Amino acid sequence: MLTTQVLVERCLSSFRDRVAVVDQGRRITFGALDDRSARLANALLAHGAGPWRPVAVYLENDVHFIEVDLACMRAGIMRVGVSSRLSAEECTFILNHSRAAVLVTTSDKLETLDRAHLDGLEMIALIDKQNTGSGNPASYEALIKAASSTLDAPRIGADHPAYVLYTSGTTGRPKGALHSQGSRVASLVNMLANEITADKNSAMIHAAALTHGSGSKILTFMAVGGSNIILPKFDPGLFARAITEDGGTHSFAVPTMLQMLLDAGPEAASAVKRMRQMSFGGAPITNAAFQRVLDGFGNNLTQVYGTSEAPHPVTVLTPGDYMDEADPSALANTAGRPAIGMEVAIIGDDGNELPRGQEGELVARGASIMKEYLHNPVATAEVFTADGWYKTGDVAVMDEAGFVRFRDRKRDMIITGGLNVYPSEVERVLADNPTVREVAVIGYPDDRWGESVMAFVVPARPGAISEPELIGWMEGRIAGYKKPRVIKFIDELPKGTTGKVLKRVLRESAWSGQARRIN
Repeated sequence: MLTTQVLVERCLSSFRDRVAVVDQGRRITFGALDDRSARLANALLAHGAGPWRPVAVYLENDVHFIEVDLACMRAGIMRVGVSSRLSAEECTFILNHSRAAVLVTTSDKLETLDRAHLDGLEMIALIDKQNTGSGNPASYEALIKAASSTLDAPRIGADHPAYVLYTSGTTGRPKGALHSQGSRVASLVNMLANEITADKNSAMIHAAALTHGSGSKILTFMAVGGSNIILPKFDPGLFARAITEDGGTHSFAVPTMLQMLLDAGPEAASAVKRMRQMSFGGAPITNAAFQRVLDGFGNNLTQVYGTSEAPHPVTVLTPGDYMDEADPSALANTAGRPAIGMEVAIIGDDGNELPRGQEGELVARGASIMKEYLHNPVATAEVFTADGWYKTGDVAVMDEAGFVRFRDRKRDMIITGGLNVYPSEVERVLADNPTVREVAVIGYPDDRWGESVMAFVVPARPGAISEPELIGWMEGRIAGYKKPRVIKFIDELPKGTTGKVLKRVLRESAWSGQARRIN
């Protein structure tokens, strides 16, 4: 079976003179990446990295992430991406839990870490250290310069470890989703079959973090001879210039980024309209927001659904799906239909598959799904059924046409007076109010009802609406028992590294002093 090791060697040799990466004005060819990644692979192997002693990358978006990723694929080394938005404590946990042998980072980021609490690191490579001398921490460039450009790594199989993607830790300590060589190749094929139409003239703009959804598409574009355009951060102006000046044709965004591009004005919107395709996912989008981006960008939008454990697309909503509808925005609360190459089903609490139209937990099965949670067999057993289905934890319904409509996270359900309330349903209603910019809904303890509904609202502008006014506005739009009894106005919702709202942070204040999170 094809591995990323073979695939990388193939594209590096086939497209040597083509531009592989554009990074803040620098244009780097496949040939240059071939030389540098081979040297880096030898250096990493020499410092103890291997299949079960990974290389951790703790960087902002830049070309070094791609160099490390290629080196690891070529040498059969496990790679761990550490989001630059994580705290020092979270980073330390991931480095120790993954048993990383090498850390690639910057001097500033290293200063935030207490090295006395880092277990087992053989080498720290700093990308901003001068290319002289030796020692530990070492200069990343010195390591590359000193290593051989001839790489003679043993051939590996499809079951060989490839990379670990840590969950955002929305409910506690992050878990490391371990993907094999085979699952990474299957994910690439899944993207090209369902989501992305790309060729050697395509260019993927990476404005979201390379450690998560956007980075999963690096190899996809390299495999067809296309290029990857790296932005240091998401900024609408930078994004528009990546299209108009660097020839960006594709990208991946979360819904908040799409709305920021629209809010940036006609120049950014006009640039996005020129793109061949914009994928989005990572968080729900409301009907109103979906209609707004359709009006602003046209029908080049593809919605995908996936998780750290089951990379997108597990399901996909294409222009061919929503443009056939009288009201395209009506499909916003779906993430489309099962992708080619994926099995998707809805199961009940007893584990049996439910008929179409019945609500239950979404499960998925396919070659792109993770192998296991790294060093965590108990958690692995909890998310896989006996016949190999991965349990996503998302509550959904599949209709007769195969469209999957999400209700909520299974663990987020609120039970008030014996009635079930899904926060996403309340959030969708509140999000339709023009004075609401963002909203998150949780349950909080209520002596009479067990739990009641609480909403945290980021207003479009300070003082735009009061709590009684907003609750009153919901009258007739949602059942009375689903309406929030309390609305708290805040400046910003707490979010994880992937942009998902950290509801555990909101619950911690609401449930302070309670012995359990169910009342």
